[in-house]
Parts: sequence; C-alpha cells; structure tokens
Amino acid sequence: MAKVRPAGAKDREALRKLTAQAFGLSAAEGLEPKPPPGSRVWLAWPGEEGEPAGYCRMVPDRETRARGRACLDGLFVARGRRRKGLARALIGAAREAALQDGLEGLWAYLPVDLPGEFLAGTGGRKIQGLRLLRHERLDEIPSPSLPAGHRIRPPALPVDLAPLAALYNEAFGGMWNFRPHGPGDIAAWFEATDTRPENCLLLEREGPPAEGVGMALLAIDPGRLAAGDRAAYIPDIGVLPAHRRRGMGRALLCAAAAHARARGLQALELIADEADEEARRFYRGAGFEERGTICVYEW
Repeated sequence: MAKVRPAGAKDREALRKLTAQAFGLSAAEGLEPKPPPGSRVWLAWPGEEGEPAGYCRMVPDRETRARGRACLDGLFVARGRRRKGLARALIGAAREAALQDGLEGLWAYLPVDLPGEFLAGTGGRKIQGLRLLRHERLDEIPSPSLPAGHRIRPPALPVDLAPLAALYNEAFGGMWNFRPHGPGDIAAWFEATDTRPENCLLLEREGPPAEGVGMALLAIDPGRLAAGDRAAYIPDIGVLPAHRRRGMGRALLCAAAAHARARGLQALELIADEADEEARRFYRGAGFEERGTICVYEW
C-alpha cells in the first residue's frame, strides 16, 4: 500500500534524486530542491521502507487560488513504480490539503498527457492543452514600430488600475481561463515579487483622452534568475479586438523583448492554446520555438 507524507529537511537528498529523474538528469546533475516560498511537497513510497519513489509539489498561485483551487506544478513517479498507486496517493494528499485550506480542489499544470483511465480513477479531468514557446535570440527581435499617435509606457499607479482592468477584461475575455479582473486584481499583480509595475507595458493611443489598446506583462522571477536561467515569462500579452491585425501585437512583443534585453535577460517564454494555430503561427513567425506541451488538469 502506498505511503505518503510531507517532505522535510531530512528528505533533501532523496528529493534531489527524484527531481533528477523527473527532468532526465544524472544523479550528479540533480536539481537542488528549492521550492518557492509557501510551496508544499509530498513524497510517496510503495511500502514502509526504502527511498521514496514519487513526489508532487503544490505552489502558491494567485490566479489558481482565485478560482478556488490549489496549484500543483509537479507530479512524478519513478519508472517501474507507476502501477503502485503512488500518483493516486500523491494527488489524494494534495487535494486533501487543498480542501483543508478551504479550497475546492486542485488545478495541475503538468508536461504529460495523463491516461483517461487514470483520470477517471482519480476523479480528475483534463481542462486544456497548452504549448510552451521560448525565444533565446532576443537581439534578433527588432525594436517596436508603432503607428503614429501610439506609445508604450509603464502604468502609473494607482490611476491606471481601473483602465488596466477594463483593458484586460476586453482583451482576454475569450481566453480559456478568463476570469474578470477588477482594480484590486490588477493591484495584486504588482504586489508579487515577479510581476512589478515597471515590467508591465501599456500600449495606448495618445489623446486627449488617451486610450489603452493593448498590454503585455513580464514575470521576472528572482529565484529563476538566481538559478542561472535569465528568462522572463509573459503571462499576458494581448490587444483589444478592434485594434488587432494592425501590427499592435507584434509591436508589443518587440517592446517586451527590448524591455527584457535592457534588464540583462536572455530569453522570453510564453504559452499558447494548443488549439489556437493562428496564435502559435504568429509566435513561431516571431522566432519562438515550441518546447513542449503543458496539460491542465482538475481534481
């Protein structure tokens, strides 16, 4: 019978070995387990003794939590142990913790397409398939070219909170994971360590009155930089429907690359809906390479 418990300080070496297996590294290259503050890790054994054969990780994520779910960003069971009920037990432990926190369950972002039989047996379902894209040649992206009468600037707080919320709701209302945002939600972005207001790009038509027509938000994670990956992630980039197909999206993308270069970054990452071939073609045309699939699950 599977045994699961929270990981502690004494499990550091065992967790390092498991992460090495999960990411296809040698034992010597194993990742140092330094989860983000507020994260929780569980380990699983197929019996009472020996080293753990699986783990899962729950991380704090404001958008997932706003939907009443905890965020699971890692689930791994070693080969040869995957029919021992370890994954089921890990999900059960994480879901129970979410329920104890007053949440409804889990959302998991995993780079694997879980079998339908497993999902049915654990009470889960696949919500969405996403593609991860990365650009590592930022110097090849040209400077932004804006139509006359337009500019890109960082938001001014707090006066831009309400306009940004309105812009977000109109620009991203058709997204698979859309959740209406108010000024307080936008303010919460800028209270996080990775999404500061100076890393938000507001594209607007100059007035009077000025009108926001697009935006891009860069997430620059200090922990990721410290680990040697000088990349920024773009969780949100979009243009109002009435202003699309006029080069605005490309201008925002170019501005994001220039902003990243100015901060000494070397790469940009973003995700696109697996079914949105138009968006994926746009990013590939801008030099992004698809690096894999991320599946979103719910329990």
